Amino acid sequence: MDLHPGDEIETLRSATAEWLAGRLPLAAARRSPPGLWDELEAMGWPVMTLAEDRGGLALDHASEAVVFAELGRHLAPLAMVATAVARRWTLLPAKCALAIPAGDGALRALDPEGADVALVARADELATVEISPGPARATIDLTTLQARVPGAPGAPIAGQKAVLHLRLLLAAYALGAADAARDMAVDYAKLRVQFGQPIGAFQAIKHICADMAVGCAVARSQLYYAACALGEDAADAAFHVLAAHMLALRAALANGRANIQVHGGIGMTDEAQAHLPLKRAHLLGRIIPPGAGILLG
Repeated sequence: MDLHPGDEIETLRSATAEWLAGRLPLAAARRSPPGLWDELEAMGWPVMTLAEDRGGLALDHASEAVVFAELGRHLAPLAMVATAVARRWTLLPAKCALAIPAGDGALRALDPEGADVALVARADELATVEISPGPARATIDLTTLQARVPGAPGAPIAGQKAVLHLRLLLAAYALGAADAARDMAVDYAKLRVQFGQPIGAFQAIKHICADMAVGCAVARSQLYYAACALGEDAADAAFHVLAAHMLALRAALANGRANIQVHGGIGMTDEAQAHLPLKRAHLLGRIIPPGAGILLG
């Protein structure tokens, strides 16, 4: 099992990062540009692991994880995750929202615009529900809208491996949020001057940024291993995907908090945007709680 991304994967990652930096910069994350979803579709990211005879790219889970971590770094729409999983394991051809229970029998469809179906994760299986979303409002994650939809999910559409695929992509998105928080903190530490020098020169800030970098590195290593294990149908794939999901969420939450701390007083304000990766991390943790529904055998 080769865990080192080769030249082809690195080229794919850098091309993804370059496109996202120009089309979906963090500074504009709360205002998706017109036609964004059509452009995301045109890039082929929702069909990366789909077979070629079904219109996909037939790439492996490792390549997909690398790309989705970049999407997560730019707080890309959550529907990308749901649509990629739905395309891989069902015949659903259109945009798919991601739904979570509302607590009273209804569902909350995340990123519902333009979707008429939502993917729902239940224990160790996936189901879909037809939706006709009304007016959408913000979630705790200000980059993601939600709409309340009635009704219960239909029959299961896929088993545990599909849930593992969903967890893997959620882990990639969480790693991306952790990366974004780390980068924001480091950039601000270079910019903010106190006592005549950048605050990044102070040991306390260095330690915080170093811990953020270590958290990302650990989560990334586990994500890559889990992606390879899932792609090879390894006997312990479920364990490694679960570990990747847990480590990535932990890094995203810790880095999101640390980023706000590094920003100091301005970090508590809306204009600094340091809160965006942290709020994305909290929302990701609500979709499938780490450890829920996985049978490790």
